[in-house]
Amino acid sequence: MTDDGDPEGRDGDPANHDGDDGAPSGPPTLRGLLAGLLTAVRSRPPAELALVSLPLPVLLVGVSLLPGAEAWRLSLATEGVFESRWALWTAFASSFVHADPAHLADNVVNYWLLVAVAYPLSVVAGWRRRLLGSVAVYLAVVPLVSAWATIVALGGVTDAPTAGFSDVNSALLGYLVAVWFAALAAESDRSRSEALAGVDPRWSLVVVLASLAFAYLAPSGTGYFPPLPAVGSLFAVGAALAAAALSVAVGRPRVAGLDLEPERELLYVTGASVAAAGVIGSLVLVPFGSNVFAHLAGYVVGFAVPFVGVLADAEADRGGT
Repeated sequence: MTDDGDPEGRDGDPANHDGDDGAPSGPPTLRGLLAGLLTAVRSRPPAELALVSLPLPVLLVGVSLLPGAEAWRLSLATEGVFESRWALWTAFASSFVHADPAHLADNVVNYWLLVAVAYPLSVVAGWRRRLLGSVAVYLAVVPLVSAWATIVALGGVTDAPTAGFSDVNSALLGYLVAVWFAALAAESDRSRSEALAGVDPRWSLVVVLASLAFAYLAPSGTGYFPPLPAVGSLFAVGAALAAAALSVAVGRPRVAGLDLEPERELLYVTGASVAAAGVIGSLVLVPFGSNVFAHLAGYVVGFAVPFVGVLADAEADRGGT
């Protein structure tokens, strides 16, 4: 099920992978991936590409140049997001403020890295409008949710200020997990080997629950976020139960029969690698001073928003049969 007015998800699909005989053309290469990405870029409307890649970095740079913007950082001495108008403003605005140019550059680069894989996967899945809608929700909701989570977890422990776009980037990380499975589901819908291949996008829930279990079980680089085996075990049990339920309801993911072009396979490998590195880098092996609770809040919200769409698509498909 797609949401871009393209029932087959083929509209401008730069990697419509079937050649003359539908056979893979050879082993994947970095040159092939770059060529595929260049073809993808050329196939999309320039205005759409600009909308995805430029406004947010420009906004972040612009905020960094405003005099006095450093005062918009959220003080952890604040008792609540709604304590005052200033507290509400800093809870929101702090996500767009950075401590220094290196902090800003890190978040801009991470944003581009996430979008570089999330956008082409959104094209494959037919999720272009869902991507833009999800980002709009993230910008409005994630700063407040991450500020609330941070105050609940760390309020009263320190009065240090917190700021940065990493909570919204973590939301994009959650979106990436959801769209990765949705893109594979779209591939399986178009596969000529439907009996051999099939992926249901609801399997993304298992991955997210497992990643949260890993985050709570593994030692982190920050002393204020120690391993919590009880919480991690709950997420692990949730992942196992979700996997069991999905195995019965829709069957296990099967990708062997998709016969994807090597460069298309490399796109999925890259997407999975970025997602795995993002989870480890934002939730586990994080430097001291990083706000893991903001990352966790962003990641959960980032996944939940498109996953609601996945559930709605599944319900619509069931109602249409």
